[in-house]
Amino acid sequence: PPPPRVAAGGGGGLKPGQEIGDLVIGAEVINYDMDCRSFKYMWDPGYKLKLGETPFVPWAYVYQADPVMMELAQAAPPPPGNKILTGRIASGSKFCDTEAKAAMAVTHWPEIGNPDCCEMENAAVAQICRAYDVPYLSLRALSDLILGDAAADFNDFCERAADNLVPIVCFVVARAPIPDLAGTSVDLGNAMGAHPADRKPDPASSSS
Repeated sequence: PPPPRVAAGGGGGLKPGQEIGDLVIGAEVINYDMDCRSFKYMWDPGYKLKLGETPFVPWAYVYQADPVMMELAQAAPPPPGNKILTGRIASGSKFCDTEAKAAMAVTHWPEIGNPDCCEMENAAVAQICRAYDVPYLSLRALSDLILGDAAADFNDFCERAADNLVPIVCFVVARAPIPDLAGTSVDLGNAMGAHPADRKPDPASSSS
């Protein structure tokens, strides 16, 4: 099996009671930019696609954290003065300032399960890991909150958020089950969830 991946970075808090520097473990990650709700399947016009759901790819909706990796992160000691939370992370291509977060609390967040923080990378990484059956964990340190100036807070507190992330990443990586990579390969046919029975791995696209 491939080695696990940890995606770590900053994020914007979306819940009351959060503080700058708090860590969010992504039990689930969802892409709020994937919006095909107006699309209808020709063979099932009554089915309503959800915000974040990718058409034609049944597993490409909510990306679950690897349970072993998540338990390791939950066991890590919290940074001084902050707490470790577990919840849902929303990814998109928008830097969400305070006004955007307030607006999306009406237009987006209820549609995707009221996430705990938002950021701009994780869903893409999570989708690729899910496609190739790679164990995956997302960790976000809050650099801004639902109140205040998100841009100024990000610039002021990004380094603090990063400092809080490093120990928990090291804690998880030091204890994560890392497989022996000798003789392993990656089947590129799984990129869209397809595993044709007669397909053989392409040596040119395999890594060992």
